[in-house]
Amino acid sequence: MDASREPRSRPARRAIWPLFALGLTLARRGILPALSIAICIFTTLALSILAISLAVRSASSPVHNVPIVASSALAWGGGFLLAFASAAHALRRDRTEGIRDLLVARTTSLRGYLLARVGGLALLIAILVGGGTLFTGLVGVAASARLSSVAKILQSTGAGVAFAVAFALVVSPVAFAALGARSRLGGYMFLLVVVVFPEMVVAMMGSAIPEGVTDVLSIPSALSALRTALSPGTADAARALRAALALALFVFIAVFLVRRDAVLLERGEADG
Repeated sequence: MDASREPRSRPARRAIWPLFALGLTLARRGILPALSIAICIFTTLALSILAISLAVRSASSPVHNVPIVASSALAWGGGFLLAFASAAHALRRDRTEGIRDLLVARTTSLRGYLLARVGGLALLIAILVGGGTLFTGLVGVAASARLSSVAKILQSTGAGVAFAVAFALVVSPVAFAALGARSRLGGYMFLLVVVVFPEMVVAMMGSAIPEGVTDVLSIPSALSALRTALSPGTADAARALRAALALALFVFIAVFLVRRDAVLLERGEADG
């Protein structure tokens, strides 16, 4: 019985990367995704120039802050636009165009289709946001006039890349849960409830809520807490772990909702 399972499991594992590649290709389709990619590239170049100008201007310039700024600008700018532009009506469109049936036939499961779709988008966002942050940080290192500042820049770059990867892993399933099978109005309402309103509560309550609570109340807060806990001068392993666990919970819930929508859509019962 074990021998019969072995030949099937190996091809399944080998098929994961082609699925990601196909999902990445699907995530780039359309005008808005292309515009989002262009915005990420422009943002990376602009912030790289900023890093060089700060490094040249003064040896004490805060070049180590540039990768942190870059990670936020790339994530909440082009990365966020890419996520929701790629996910909009994607589940419905895939079913109409036969893409869903093709992927399910290749992977023999709905899980494989969702892995390709959500995983491909997450991979593309991680490449753009994480890669842009890394490039900006390395430019800052190359332009830095003081060796003593290199360690800070590298740590900030690492924190920014960790933020970028976490952003990609969280926002991709959230985008599909919000817009993959819903109307734009329904998707934006979902986005307000899941992302915007919790962050507004955190902003309004301020210091009235303990830091340990605000760090896990919303996706933006958890992402920010993770990056801060890895940054120079504010490193905190416990806070980083707490934020990572909160983000993992957000991912689990979002993936559950995406799978539910895909199943309901197949039955013709998804919300319009």
